[in-house]
Amino acid sequence: MTFPSRTVPARIVGISLASLAVPLVTALAAPDWLAEEEGLLIWLWAFAPAFLFAYYRGLRGVALALAAGMATLSLAHVELILLESTPPNWNLLFAAVSAYLAACVGAGIVAEMLHRERAKAERLALVDQLTGLPNRRHAELTLDAQFAAAGRGQKLAVVLFDLDLFKQINDRHGHKAGDAVLRIFGQILRRNTRRMDLSARFGGEEFITVLSDCDPGGAELFAQRVQRELREARFGWGSVTVSAGIAFYEEGMGSYEVLVAAADRALYAAKHAGRDRIEVYRPPKVAAVAQGARPASERGEPRRSASIVVIDDDLDVLRAVTRLLQRAGYRVEGTDDPQRVIALYRDGQTRPDLLITDVMMPRMNGLTLVDSVLRLDPGVRVVYLSGYLQEEARWAGLPGAASAFVGKPVEAERLIAAVREMLERKPEDDSSASAGRNAQVPEPK
Repeated sequence: MTFPSRTVPARIVGISLASLAVPLVTALAAPDWLAEEEGLLIWLWAFAPAFLFAYYRGLRGVALALAAGMATLSLAHVELILLESTPPNWNLLFAAVSAYLAACVGAGIVAEMLHRERAKAERLALVDQLTGLPNRRHAELTLDAQFAAAGRGQKLAVVLFDLDLFKQINDRHGHKAGDAVLRIFGQILRRNTRRMDLSARFGGEEFITVLSDCDPGGAELFAQRVQRELREARFGWGSVTVSAGIAFYEEGMGSYEVLVAAADRALYAAKHAGRDRIEVYRPPKVAAVAQGARPASERGEPRRSASIVVIDDDLDVLRAVTRLLQRAGYRVEGTDDPQRVIALYRDGQTRPDLLITDVMMPRMNGLTLVDSVLRLDPGVRVVYLSGYLQEEARWAGLPGAASAFVGKPVEAERLIAAVREMLERKPEDDSSASAGRNAQVPEPK
């Protein structure tokens, strides 16, 4: 097993060269003293780089440093011969050098073991142990890099797969059967994924494929092949199907989380259309004006008494944003459950003036949540939160009568400016807005 070598810093190289130079300079400046017993310690400077290189390169670093040390000792001995100085006590020098060599090799072996364990831990941190596919963390690293490339003009597509009725498989046939399905699907994905692309287990029974330089037709063909192979796979108790959602990078998305959330919206539609389907994300149509209870801000009540609901699965962020808005004078309710928010709009007589939602959440992403709320209140206003903003978010596909985007970690002034912008938008602006309109909130001065 090999591991990637760490780069040796310039200062370590400089210290090593200086250590090698000590015996050579001493042999020229004080050759007779070098032959004395107290001068034997000078010879050991030639092997100091072995300890330094062991930390960065393991046994290979030790071997390189020891070779340089032996060469240095040879050159120093040549100097002593040419200067006709008294030779050192070779027996004592041999014993000291042998002990030092053993210590250097021991340090190299320990460093090698540590490097291997580190490489193993890093590999395990990026691989799903059940399927052998990259895990969510690996997928997010790839998405971050590919999203940046898409911003420079490269095509990018994301396909989200979700195994249909997977919970029923676990309940009826046991978790071993469920694990077997996950492993088989992982193999299908691996066979059909190009080397330039990445397929990963995104969590539970959900998988993701990142397709670089891929057009819509190619992405759908890929999803169809995967879907067909799983449908044809036979298990002892029957067969399994999978639903898929596809989304493509569009300028102004701002964050790869928005791209993934768009694919998740398409996947959500595929599930609700009967499963075993492939849906491609398309921006929602213009929504009608909301009927029924209206936000307090439209009834002429003070803006600072406006009600806000914050949704985030990160409880630390949820508490921080809630406290920040409460100190600013707003009435705030926080939750990590998107279904609770949908129920609030469905059952409440007075709906919130504003939603603040994280884009990516395990139970339901923020875009899908707002899609659901729009069916109950097409005039909903939203502030989206994302920790992976790479560019200005100005994508027309963001759902909401009006929306703004704030990056994480959340800056107080930026958040308050976004909230104020959304709450001060006139009702007539909302009624004429499309479901994807989003406002650009300037950075606070």
